[in-house]
Amino acid sequence: MHKNMLSGSGKILLDNIEFDDKEQLLAEIRKHPFGEFIIFFSGSAVIIIMSIIFFILPSALGGEGLATAGVSQSSVILVATLLGLIVVGFAIAATIIQAYLYKSNVMVVTSEKIAQVLNPTLFKRKISQLSIGDVQDVTIKQDGFLPRFFNYGTIVIETAGEQENYTYSFAPHPYEKSKIIVGAHEENLKLYGN
Repeated sequence: MHKNMLSGSGKILLDNIEFDDKEQLLAEIRKHPFGEFIIFFSGSAVIIIMSIIFFILPSALGGEGLATAGVSQSSVILVATLLGLIVVGFAIAATIIQAYLYKSNVMVVTSEKIAQVLNPTLFKRKISQLSIGDVQDVTIKQDGFLPRFFNYGTIVIETAGEQENYTYSFAPHPYEKSKIIVGAHEENLKLYGN
């Protein structure tokens, strides 16, 4: 196994899962960059909307109605600005964290197993591995124009028995990756049988 060929997340995966010396690395499947674009685009939209609500709107409204209630316009603008800074700061942090978690998800396909690391939150990590011989079927889903245009999709690996299926979304070049998985499964069947 050539550890130098892996990304940082792939190397972390190798450190957490036992691999044999005779295993060959066939593919490292990372998330497609378009998913990261969606995260940053959504985060930017939220930041812009919050900036309008907390920074521009209080100044534009003027706060004359509040002056009769004994609240000065400058106090309203100050409070809105402070709240805006807090909310926008949280939105920026949430966007950066979400992008980090997205990039840290990885699936490694070897000649003997499939290993996957999924990080749904900063404090939750799911590491799964599946013997390549337990693969029953590999399905690719590309729903809509964007997945077809940018060539990404969801890989669903159906497993034998009661084990949960493996689902990996935003996989780049999903048809090529599925061929690698199916090819490794067929080679495993030739060597070890059912």
